[in-house]
Amino acid sequence: MVVRFEAFTLGLSQITSAWNKIATEELKPFGLKGAYIVYLIALYKSEEGLTSVKLCELCNKDKAEVSRAVCALEKKGMVVREKVTANAYRARIKLTVEGKKITCALRERIKLAVEQGGRGLTEEERDHFYFGLETIAKNLTGICREGLVADQNQE
Repeated sequence: MVVRFEAFTLGLSQITSAWNKIATEELKPFGLKGAYIVYLIALYKSEEGLTSVKLCELCNKDKAEVSRAVCALEKKGMVVREKVTANAYRARIKLTVEGKKITCALRERIKLAVEQGGRGLTEEERDHFYFGLETIAKNLTGICREGLVADQNQE
């Protein structure tokens, strides 16, 4: 099990580091941080827009991080907030036409990076990888929520 943990931890670290470098390079021409790509993608997938609270939840980020990102994206003209109430966290955040155009182009670059990153894998192997990744993420999220419990039935 320790060998699996080491391989898992090192692999995640390498993937995260590489992905952050790629995202940083792709967003550099727009004067944005690479970390903002996750917000652009989440907003792109939601025509009706998202609240800051929902962005926190979907992107697994805290309110301060989301607030900074939304302010930066607003200054660049990529998002607008549609205030429905006095509470800024309840305002719907939507991509502008320019934001959609840029995010659409970024999605093509992301697609290319994912294809190149998975080079050498068959479609079946990719399916197994993503299934395993989603399962591990769900299980680890459960542990964070409920705590680590010794289970005699596990290997």
